[in-house]
Amino acid sequence: MVTSSPRSSIEGLTERRFSFYPAIRNIEHNEWRLKEETWAEALVANVESAQEVWVPRTYLGEISSSDSPVLIVGLSQELEWKAGKVWPYQQRMLQVPEPTGGPRIHPGKPTRESAPKRTHSPAERRVGRFIAGAVAAGLVACLFVILYAFDALRNPLQLLFPADTSTTDQRYLALAAADSRDEVISKMGSPGSEEWITAPDAEIQFALLAYPSRSYALVMMGAHRRETRYIGTIHTPTRKTLDTVKLSGGGTTAPMLRNLPEF
Repeated sequence: MVTSSPRSSIEGLTERRFSFYPAIRNIEHNEWRLKEETWAEALVANVESAQEVWVPRTYLGEISSSDSPVLIVGLSQELEWKAGKVWPYQQRMLQVPEPTGGPRIHPGKPTRESAPKRTHSPAERRVGRFIAGAVAAGLVACLFVILYAFDALRNPLQLLFPADTSTTDQRYLALAAADSRDEVISKMGSPGSEEWITAPDAEIQFALLAYPSRSYALVMMGAHRRETRYIGTIHTPTRKTLDTVKLSGGGTTAPMLRNLPEF
């Protein structure tokens, strides 16, 4: 019979082999040597595999007073090796499967078959259909707003009946962003009409050089009326953008053409 001393320190075990009791789970060989210790932990090495394990001192218990048949270092609780360190061992509980052959009946608890089924009254069904219809209508309205905001749907009827935006020519494609009024007229010829669509004191001035026989108008823009430049062409019957120019900072003049003042 092995007697034990109340010592909980493992000082002096550096050159001696010992075993833990209970043995650390998930480690096959239970024979160790002490390699290093601190105030909080002890580093032990497995004699068989040379595996090193840090064991917190809080888990170390009594040490047997005899080496016969083996020196025992007690553990205050059962440990297991997991994820590279020792942890308190927790016994896994197995869940007993439900018996087969029919639903389990709990005393005093109604079964699904016996539970009364709730029926909806005609008024509740009408309210439900009304709510569903309102939600669907709201989603459709949101879709129209989003499409309109991104210029995908200026007029819903255009999806079914697209407007005719054909022109007699596409000479406007030869114009550039740097073209002044005189250069535009030199390339395109005299317009049928010319008008300012902004007030004289507006910070940005817009002018239209209209060519009614060609169904389009050239848009000029500038900080002053005496100095404007070409920014694009619009289809006069529908105000659809036919041509834009690139901006030096990136993008095009399309947003400007879509948001021209009324004319």
